[in-house]
Amino acid sequence: MLNIRTIFSVFTLFLVAACADLSSDPVEVIQEHVYVSPEPPSITVLTMVNEDGDFGEHTGLLINASQQVLYDPAGTFRSVNLARARDVHYGMTPYMVEYYKSYHARFGYYVVAQKLEVPAEVAEEAFRRAVAQGATAKLHCAVSASSVLNGIPMFSFIPTTYFPGKIMEEFATIPGVVTTITRENDRGKNYRND
Repeated sequence: MLNIRTIFSVFTLFLVAACADLSSDPVEVIQEHVYVSPEPPSITVLTMVNEDGDFGEHTGLLINASQQVLYDPAGTFRSVNLARARDVHYGMTPYMVEYYKSYHARFGYYVVAQKLEVPAEVAEEAFRRAVAQGATAKLHCAVSASSVLNGIPMFSFIPTTYFPGKIMEEFATIPGVVTTITRENDRGKNYRND
């Protein structure tokens, strides 16, 4: 029989997991941070991997559509140089993309970036779907990211999953995906005020 402490612990864990960050910058701030990349339209799956077993622990999507944004569902990444509406970060310049990777890469963890050039309409659909997804509850990053992808016909084979590594594995099977890895050796996240 469960005691009151166990019930309280389970209830608290449920509440923490269910909480989502609903905060957003004002529309005018978001518009000030629009970054239009000169690169071809693309979608990049970003997976934070634990070196102990090469287990994917977090998923983000860098979407280069009419503007370049980062969809970071349930992520902790923040920067004063970006605007944010729930889980979508606006102003993802090349510097900010590298900063995001550096923020996550550290002793024991590395970042896998899988970039795929896509037709402009596919990138735009991914952008729309990410914005529409809204805020994501903690521990649901892969569910939200996979849902954004598999709602697009060319990615319909990617299952809705709780496992970032599964998205990474499936995305790797697409012809034309270019994979890069970011490794760093610091012992903690790169908290900086930029």
